Amino acid sequence: MDLYDCIHKRRDTRHFTKDEVPEEVLLKALDAAHAAPSVGLTEPWRFLIVKSQEKKRDIKALFDDSNKRAKLGINNDKQHKLYSSLKLEAIEETPLGIALFCDHGMLEGFTIGTIGNSSTLEWSCACAVQNLWLSLTEQGYGAGWVSIMDYEKFEGLFDVPDTWQSLGYMCVGKPATDYGGEPMLQKENWKRRSEKPYIEYV
Repeated sequence: MDLYDCIHKRRDTRHFTKDEVPEEVLLKALDAAHAAPSVGLTEPWRFLIVKSQEKKRDIKALFDDSNKRAKLGINNDKQHKLYSSLKLEAIEETPLGIALFCDHGMLEGFTIGTIGNSSTLEWSCACAVQNLWLSLTEQGYGAGWVSIMDYEKFEGLFDVPDTWQSLGYMCVGKPATDYGGEPMLQKENWKRRSEKPYIEYV
């Protein structure tokens, strides 16, 4: 698949088939993630592969709780109804998930590029996640990033070091649809993608 085709075909997927994710597909995607650039060559990304249904139920419970609170913040009845109809996760439906973390322990020594701006660690992790996502897309698989949850409670579900900051959870599987070649939220009339990026020359 051409790189630019892959970029435009990548979807934040919520609808999956019941197909398993072959180990070689997962490992290739994780290898692509690890090839990402990172500030000061810190490589702060940490991926925990979740296959346990019990763990998925715990994660789903956190999502449900946060999603209920999110709905309370919507005052417009029409918007509330539309939001309630959206499928925003597939935690228990996909064969596996990936818990995403950023290891801030990488800052314990002097780290090039982080003075005055430690958030560059999270930016590095974002690059790794995008690489992973594109690799899955190129291989005919997909992912959905679940960010609606209490991250502190999410971290408590795993035995991880205190320096690990949660970035969310990805549902990984075989997409059941490409949403007509457009973002799901656009297809569901929640919001439309901008026709072009904001650019200004200064």
